Amino acid sequence: MTTLCIVSHSEKLANGLNDLLREMTNDVSIQVCGGIEGNIGTSIDDITKMFESVEEALVFYDIGSSRMNVEMAIELNDYQHITVAHYPIVEGSFIAAVELSLGKTVDEVMDTLSNNFKEK
Repeated sequence: MTTLCIVSHSEKLANGLNDLLREMTNDVSIQVCGGIEGNIGTSIDDITKMFESVEEALVFYDIGSSRMNVEMAIELNDYQHITVAHYPIVEGSFIAAVELSLGKTVDEVMDTLSNNFKEK
């Protein structure tokens, strides 16, 4: 099963997006990683823990250093089961959640995202 992973500098943003996605698609696996101990920021260690707990994942991130930390976590651990979606975190993850709930593959979801958004 593909897990939708959300990485944000803000715990509130990550949890709010989680609430929205679960309201629309309660059968999709979602994990969030937001903030650092209640403060703004992202942590490679926290991201790595999240990636270690999933079989396959499609990851959305919010801004600059969250992308860097996601990519560093993947490179440092040679994860082959993580796909990064370089698309808007809210709209992109919403579409991804709906498509995953319909049984689409990560490749099919990425095709839909690339047809609807410009990569960031």
